[in-house]
Amino acid sequence: MRKFYAKLWLEFAEEDLESSRALWERGLIRTAAYHLQQTAEKSLKALLILQGVEVPRTHDIDKLIKSLSDFYVIPKDIQDAVNLTEYAFTTRYPDDYVPLSEKEYEKAYETALKVYKWAKGIIEGTALE
Repeated sequence: MRKFYAKLWLEFAEEDLESSRALWERGLIRTAAYHLQQTAEKSLKALLILQGVEVPRTHDIDKLIKSLSDFYVIPKDIQDAVNLTEYAFTTRYPDDYVPLSEKEYEKAYETALKVYKWAKGIIEGTALE
């Protein structure tokens, strides 16, 4: 049952990733960045579910990665996802908004994609844990 729910969370993460790209292509930069953070967050939470850990109510990628380090060796490029945490906040409210360049978006997209693929590989049994 845990694998079923982990896959469900991963489906939501994939939808966030796809939504981000579609929004970016329409020029909706702030919302696109938010969905990248959500991709990483939901991917990491899927791995916690797979391990039977109750999903914490947090947007803090660093906190999620630290929780996962009890179960997995966290690759450096996955650890870099901590930088996505800011998009959970700086993209949602006018007072916190920080403009995002195309280069920054592409880097964030690649990071979110790596997290998603890493989690998917573990959940589907095709990645080293």
